[in-house]
Amino acid sequence: MQLKTIALLLLLAHTCLAQRPNYQVGDTLKVFTLGGLKLREGIGLSGKVIGSMKLGSKVVVLDHFDAAQKYFQTIEGFSGHWIKVQYDTLIGYAFDGFLSALPIPNTTPIKRAVRKRTPEELEIEESHRGHGIETALIKYIESKFQKVCDPVEYYNGEDGESYEMLYIQKISRGFTKIGRGGWEDSGTELVMPNVRLSEIKNLIILLAKGSDIDDATFEEVKGIVKNVSEEKKEKQVVLRFNLFVLLLKFYPSEHNELKWAIDIESAPY
Repeated sequence: MQLKTIALLLLLAHTCLAQRPNYQVGDTLKVFTLGGLKLREGIGLSGKVIGSMKLGSKVVVLDHFDAAQKYFQTIEGFSGHWIKVQYDTLIGYAFDGFLSALPIPNTTPIKRAVRKRTPEELEIEESHRGHGIETALIKYIESKFQKVCDPVEYYNGEDGESYEMLYIQKISRGFTKIGRGGWEDSGTELVMPNVRLSEIKNLIILLAKGSDIDDATFEEVKGIVKNVSEEKKEKQVVLRFNLFVLLLKFYPSEHNELKWAIDIESAPY
């Protein structure tokens, strides 16, 4: 019985560590979820609602309580803490699983051409389902982050039969963009140190919303992302379609720094 209790406590500690606040008192955070966020009089979903905040609304952190287990919660698949914030002239509590300091991607869906498609065109579209998310990720990186140094590039195309390309670019916020290309597959990876998993899950949903995927695929993406495990795994498949795979990666660090990455590949993993 004691061993089970210890194991449970270790699991709780591990989960809380994975979602520890990456912000300080006085920082400004933004609402980072499509559905918006409620400002409450007290902690928890039972707290009286005193304000409603839309995507992008800014709050100032007045206090956070990461050491107290009672402030930790998982809501609709997103783990985080209840924190004290100021929104406009209101002071209350908000759930940080839906808050972030990350730039907000464009969430206006790319309109598809409305016309009747041939069976061949529909088959091609289905085989490339999901690729619009990679396009949205690339645009997000290019429009919201600054390059901080010259990129490192590797290209091997001398054998005449196949080639490999690797592109590594350090960008603002300490992030890294990695591009890969070749005969067999290609991909884009965004490495994000000191970012909570809840932020990444919301980022994937926001990117999907601003891509050209259809409504049914978007709802599928939302459902899958909400159920992504909080466990720190080296690689975790988040989405898999015919020629599209979205991986969530975790890079260990000597200083216990969180370092997650979104990795999108254009061929089955």
